[in-house]
Amino acid sequence: MSRNQQRKAAAKVQARPEVTGSAAIDQMFGDAVRHQIAGRNDDAEKLYLSILAVPPVQAEASYNLGLMYQTTGRLIEAVAAYQNAVKLRSDHVDAYNNMGTALQSLNARDAAIDQYHKAIAIRPEHETSYCNLGVVLKDEKKAAEAELAYRRAITLRPDYDWAHANISAVLLEFDRFEEAEEACRRALAANATMPMALFNLGTVLKAQNRLEEAEAALFEALRLNPNFTEAHFTLGQVLLHREKYAEGWSHYEWRWRLPQYSWLRNLHGDFIQPRWQGEDIRGKTLLVYAEQGAGDTLQYARYIPLLAERTGARVIFAVHRQLVRLLSQIGEAQVIPLEESPLPPFDLHCPLLSLPGLFGTDATNIPARVPYLAADPAAVDFWRKRIGGEGKKKVGIVWAGNPEQIGDRLRSPRLAAVMPLLEREDVTFVALQVGPGRAELQHYPLPPQVVDLGFEVADFFDTAAIMAGLDLMISSCTAPLHLASALGIPTWGMIPFAPHFLWQHERRDSPWYPALRLYRQAQPGADWSNVITEIDADLNKL
Repeated sequence: MSRNQQRKAAAKVQARPEVTGSAAIDQMFGDAVRHQIAGRNDDAEKLYLSILAVPPVQAEASYNLGLMYQTTGRLIEAVAAYQNAVKLRSDHVDAYNNMGTALQSLNARDAAIDQYHKAIAIRPEHETSYCNLGVVLKDEKKAAEAELAYRRAITLRPDYDWAHANISAVLLEFDRFEEAEEACRRALAANATMPMALFNLGTVLKAQNRLEEAEAALFEALRLNPNFTEAHFTLGQVLLHREKYAEGWSHYEWRWRLPQYSWLRNLHGDFIQPRWQGEDIRGKTLLVYAEQGAGDTLQYARYIPLLAERTGARVIFAVHRQLVRLLSQIGEAQVIPLEESPLPPFDLHCPLLSLPGLFGTDATNIPARVPYLAADPAAVDFWRKRIGGEGKKKVGIVWAGNPEQIGDRLRSPRLAAVMPLLEREDVTFVALQVGPGRAELQHYPLPPQVVDLGFEVADFFDTAAIMAGLDLMISSCTAPLHLASALGIPTWGMIPFAPHFLWQHERRDSPWYPALRLYRQAQPGADWSNVITEIDADLNKL
C-alpha cells in the first residue's frame, strides 16, 4: 500500500465522541464532529482547539483533531494531536494506530513500529494495527516479519481485504506466485472493487509472464481509481512488453508522480522552463536529462542525434558522471554531468525516456542503427595489449547489476551461477564486473585463466574500449549489456524469466539491438541453469 493510500486508509477510522464534561463542551464537540464529517475542517479545527483549551479536556477531541490533520496532510501536527490524545487517555488504541500511520508517512518507521506495538499491547485483537505493522515491516525490508503480522491480522479477521492484498506483495518477494495470486483473489472476494488488490494481482501476473491477464487486472484497477499512479506505470510496462507502443508510452509517463523519481527534483529543483511536448523548437536550446540507470541512458542515447536532426534545436544532454567521457562523442549534443550546478542556460527540458513516445516509436520504426556508440581507438589498443591471450577468443563477462535497482534480485544471475563458464580454458574470459557484484569474489575466487579488469575500470569510456577488443560479450540485464550492444559487439544477454519490457516475450533477438542474442531463464527465481547450459553449448561453436 502506498503512503497516500495508508493515509486514506487511516482516515477511514471513525472517531466516536465521548460525552464528558459540561453540556456546552459536549455541544461544541458534537458540532466539531459534524463540521469534520461535512469537510468544514477550518470550523472543526477551531472548535476542537477551543475544547482543548478548557479543562478538563477530552481525549477524543484531540484524537479527532489529529485525524483531521492527518487526512489533510498536516502530519507533524497530527502526531502531536495523537500524542496528546494518548496522554489524556493511555488506552486509546486508535490514536496509537493512527499515530503509527502518520509517523510512517513521515518516514519515521521505527517510531511507527513502536506505536503499533503499543496499540497491540492494549488490544491484542486489533487487526488494523497488525496490518499497518506489516506495511512498515515490509518497507523496512523485513518481509518475513511482515508476513507474520499480516497473517495475524487475517487470523483475527479472515475477510480483511487490506491484509490479503498486502500479504500478496510479500509473497511475491519470496517468489511464492500461487500463494500471492490466491491472496489477491481473496482480497477481491472480500472487496471486489478494491484497486490495490487488482494492482497487486496485475503485478503478480506480470511476474509470471501472464501479460494479457495482467493488462486486464491493471485496466480494471484504473477504472476504479483513474489516478492510481503505480497502476498506470506498471500498465505502461505491460503494454510496451506487448508491443502496444502508443498506449504504453502514454501510461509510462505517469512515472514522474512516483516518489522514486523525486531525486531529480532534489538535485535541481523544479525547472521554471517548460517541458518539451514535441512542438517546433528550431533555434532553441533543449535540455535532455538521464532519469534512470546507466543502462537506460545508454539504450535511449540513440535518440539524441535524431533529436538534433529532426528539431533543429541545440541539445544539452545531462548524464551520469561515469558516462560523460563516452557520450561526449555524440557530436550533436553538449554532454554534461547530471550533477552539474548551475546547469547551462536552456529554453525547454525533456526526460530522456520520454523521447520514444514523442517520436511515436513503435514496432515499425525503432531506431536500431548500430553501432551508435564507438570506443576511442588509442584506448582500444591499450586494453587489447593489457588483456593479451592471443590465439584464443576473448569473451567479456558481467554477472550482476546494481542491487539498488528494483528487481535486481531476479535479473542478476550472480557469480556462482556463471562460474561453470569461467572454468573453460579454450577462451580467455575478461571479467568486467564493477560495483557491489565484486563482493562475491570473496566467496568465489576467479579461476587463474580469467583476466579481471573490473577493478581497473574508471568509467564507461574504459569499458567501451575493453569491449571493442573482445570477440563476444556475455552480460546480465544491466548497463554493460546495453553498452556492448550499442557498440555493435556480438552480445549474449542473460535475461530473467519476467524481463524488462524491451526484451518482449520469447524472442531470442531484439529489435533494438541487431547484435544481441537473448538467453531466457526457464523459470523465475535463482535457477539460471538452463541459461548457463545453453551459453556453454554455444561457446563450443565459437
